[in-house]
Amino acid sequence: MSLEEKNTLNALAVDSVRDDEIDLFDLWDDIVEEKLWVFIGFFACVVLASIYLLKATEIFQTQVVIKPASANSVVELNVPQLEGIYSKTVDEAFSDARSALLSKEYRRNFYEAYIDEIKAVKGVYDERLTEAQNFAAFDKLFSSKVSGAKDVEIYVQVSFELSDAKKAADLLNAYTDFSLAAKLGDVKETIDSKVAAQVGKLEYDAKQLREQYKGEQTRRNLMLKEAYEIAKAVGQTQPLFSKSEIVGTYEPPLYMFGTNALKAEEKAIKNRDGLAKALPYGEDHFIDKLPELLFKIDQLKSLEVDYSKVNLAVIDESAIVPIGAIKPKKLLIVALACVAGVFVGLMMALLMAAFHRHKEKIKSKIRSRR
Repeated sequence: MSLEEKNTLNALAVDSVRDDEIDLFDLWDDIVEEKLWVFIGFFACVVLASIYLLKATEIFQTQVVIKPASANSVVELNVPQLEGIYSKTVDEAFSDARSALLSKEYRRNFYEAYIDEIKAVKGVYDERLTEAQNFAAFDKLFSSKVSGAKDVEIYVQVSFELSDAKKAADLLNAYTDFSLAAKLGDVKETIDSKVAAQVGKLEYDAKQLREQYKGEQTRRNLMLKEAYEIAKAVGQTQPLFSKSEIVGTYEPPLYMFGTNALKAEEKAIKNRDGLAKALPYGEDHFIDKLPELLFKIDQLKSLEVDYSKVNLAVIDESAIVPIGAIKPKKLLIVALACVAGVFVGLMMALLMAAFHRHKEKIKSKIRSRR
């Protein structure tokens, strides 16, 4: 290969390398030359973002915050009559309230109870879906936050999103009241069932004591009658000895007390009902431990818990009508549209410049062939 041919090849190689290099000034010139496309791309993105913002449904968010109640709010659940049957601390009451607000069951019950109001809100209920699917969509509108170990105060925050700002606040407040009331209703049912079970147990114990007493009374009467007949047969009218003359644990035969004493004891047993007539529990006062049981039964049966004074938690912050929507985020969308618009415009300008350059090359080749 001659020197001239080598120089020609080297020149072609250098030109090829230069063609592959990116010249920023050339790019800038292309952009300036095709600046109309930059404006078109930018304007198109901004217009599309504006159309989206105009057509997009605004979503509003409101929230409720509950905190533990005071000690006075659970006093009615810890009255003396309920000792050993039921009790509730402030922490336990707040735990109940928290579980109520976060409960899927209570939320489903609320959904069913307020279904007409929920259907009235646009975009929440879809007739084409099943009830389970509609509830699942409704449930996703809720979100919650529970205080952690590092938080100064204990709280539960429940947020709710809806396209209708006023309905969002009304439904969330209604849900909070519904859940707390339902949980308090569960507490009432628990207390009622436990009290009823305790009353049933005490009444069974009382019945057992009465049957035992009646059995012992019948046995005593029979023994007295038997001893009376023996004493009468042997002519024993008076006791053979006094109580002080009995040594140790020896118990003399019953007939030795004499007919007078035996008849008097039998009469006294028969008159017990009349003797205790003025007492609250009549003859039951003669039965050991029975009056105490009957008193407990009466106390439980007359128990009236004032649930209007019971608060499982306090609503520290009720839901209010939100002022602004949280979705769509207009400023963010506009900012992203502007950035995207600049990028799209630059790309369109460079593509158009490349397209025009390619057309010029084709024209040049055609002219050179001629």
